[in-house]
Amino acid sequence: MKHIRWFLTVVVLFAAIVRANEPIKFNTQWISSKPEVLTFRSTSGQEEGFYQVSIMKRDSIIEAYTNMISPGFTKTVYGTMTLDMRPIQATGKIIINNQVIMDTRCYYENDKLRITTVMMPYNQTMSDSLTLVKSIVDFSQVSLLVRTLDLEEGIQYVFTSINPRTNTLVPLTIIVTGDGRKGKVDCYRVEMNDFEGISIYWVEKGSRHRIMLIEQPESHRTTELLE
Repeated sequence: MKHIRWFLTVVVLFAAIVRANEPIKFNTQWISSKPEVLTFRSTSGQEEGFYQVSIMKRDSIIEAYTNMISPGFTKTVYGTMTLDMRPIQATGKIIINNQVIMDTRCYYENDKLRITTVMMPYNQTMSDSLTLVKSIVDFSQVSLLVRTLDLEEGIQYVFTSINPRTNTLVPLTIIVTGDGRKGKVDCYRVEMNDFEGISIYWVEKGSRHRIMLIEQPESHRTTELLE
């Protein structure tokens, strides 16, 4: 029995490694021209806020809007991308206690990324031009990325992503670690590790692939879909 379990473990790990090295295919067929708006309640200790994601398809372009609101904090992110998830442009703005803290703008041209981040109230500007050697995950895509991937237990994906805090390219990994139910919905348990740390996504197995719950252990934050 031990040998059988060992053999099955090796098979699963080998399959995950092979999938990680294969070209990644994205499924965006479920995205409609009619805006899909999902609203979440986000809690951390006594603090409560809201997190809203809007996605729509226009001809050959996907648009994604993300808004986070909690006491004294607002974050707004907008991005456009192709149907195969290649980013075109993205903007992000964070406001804390009525002061603009970070304003980031990204533009993609062939194998180049132009990124500018303005930090306030210090009026500091960081501008960089980065060479892209492989496909990039933009910060505006994080809210829908796991919904476009082929998910099954043991699959692992490795991406290059952007850290808008430092204007640098950093790794982003996604691994399906199991499954379970959230409410009445069958879900995959998906662990994402990016520049903000580890987040655990519970992703609907159904055709819409909705994110039902996000857990962020480091900040003790949970974000749950309101149905």
